[in-house]
Amino acid sequence: MLPRLLKFVIRTRFSRPFLVLLAVITVYSVGLSRLAGSQKLSLIVGDYAAALTALFLVMSLATGGVMVLKSDRDYLFTLPLSSKDLSIAIYFSQFIAFGTSILFMFILFAETLASPLVVVDLVALAFALTSLGVVAPSLGAKTRLLLAAALAAWTLLALLGFPLSPASAFNGNVYGGTLAAVSLSAVATLAAFRSLGRVELDMMRNLVRSTAAEIKSPISYAGKSPTRAIYSMNLSSITLAGRMNMAGTSRYVSKRVRTRWVVAATASAAIAYAVLVVLEGPPTAFVTGTDKLPAAIVVSVLLGLLSFFISQSAITNERVWLSLTSLPPPVYFRHLVASKLISLFLVLAPFAAADAVLLAVGYGAALGPLVVVLLVIPAAFVLEILWSCYVAPIQVKGEDMTMPGQFSLSQFATVLPLIPALVLASVATLFPGAAAVGGGIMVIASVALVFSGGFWERVVARLTESGFV
Repeated sequence: MLPRLLKFVIRTRFSRPFLVLLAVITVYSVGLSRLAGSQKLSLIVGDYAAALTALFLVMSLATGGVMVLKSDRDYLFTLPLSSKDLSIAIYFSQFIAFGTSILFMFILFAETLASPLVVVDLVALAFALTSLGVVAPSLGAKTRLLLAAALAAWTLLALLGFPLSPASAFNGNVYGGTLAAVSLSAVATLAAFRSLGRVELDMMRNLVRSTAAEIKSPISYAGKSPTRAIYSMNLSSITLAGRMNMAGTSRYVSKRVRTRWVVAATASAAIAYAVLVVLEGPPTAFVTGTDKLPAAIVVSVLLGLLSFFISQSAITNERVWLSLTSLPPPVYFRHLVASKLISLFLVLAPFAAADAVLLAVGYGAALGPLVVVLLVIPAAFVLEILWSCYVAPIQVKGEDMTMPGQFSLSQFATVLPLIPALVLASVATLFPGAAAVGGGIMVIASVALVFSGGFWERVVARLTESGFV
């Protein structure tokens, strides 16, 4: 019965193109790692690994959920199935959607994958990512926040040489890092299977929580013009979307957070970032054009990824029948993009200030990251919104914990505007001029599209074709 159940669960959540793509990525990544041989990770790649590991763990916990559809509640859960088999099948689908995201790290860290222990470390992290996503719905918001902060701090300790961190294996402490990753994976996996045993109860609890939250904190736009309502909504709160196309799944979860709390969090992170730069060495150790600033590169990449998660929520929660009857479509979408861009600047402002201070005290290599924060990331953010509206719009219409699980290659393509931004962020400390030129080109492209009436007409047509209401 278990093999048939596994086949059913996978076929109802993932399309054949996605499974084929995943198989190709797996074979390519592992094959490349075998050919690369065993070499020591450079400092910057090790820092990337630690930062990305922390980001994956936090996002899995923050936006996690169980891939259970409404049809499962109406049909699958009513069948006389073994609870053990059902838990295994659901967990396996979670592993495909969440755990395999770690495979994208195989290519980046190919030089060290000849070490069997690093492979064990990656597998353990894959199970940890999967399990944290399963456990997340059973936790309250405050518990989730505290646990995510603790996981991020523990993982980022690898940047300071701490040997028992889930990411320490990527910074040279292979034995301690693998032990920490395996321990985290074991605890999280046990908790995940306990949570799967009561998945229906957790789903109802989350429904009650979300309903209570909506009643407790209503948002009113009475007496405001359509334009003021757009800016009021998007400047008062920020929506983080967990539609993890980078991981190869169309699952969508969004969390709306008050802007002041997000800015407070980024301000604290910017202070920690500036302190980390100072701890890396005096200003004379980092000169623009001759050396990199590892902390700045890592932070720039993480901010680029954060902007991507924010951009994916721009259109998904819109009610087009209401929005496009209040204003002409081009005018409405321009104000929508502008309000989202202003909210992003509020989030990025503390890091811009930190880079400016570092530059003023002699850290010349901070010029590139400052260009990235003020120019590259905002331009990429606008392009990500425009591209996702055109290529793969998904509208949230109900209270389901997941969107339909069928993955399409067009949805995967929404990540394309992020790629040049990450490349520019990676080279900015060495070549700030290149980052400025690249950012300028992206700004020109984004402005041209935003003010193109024809582009928005095509977007409206695509939204209609995608079933937006």
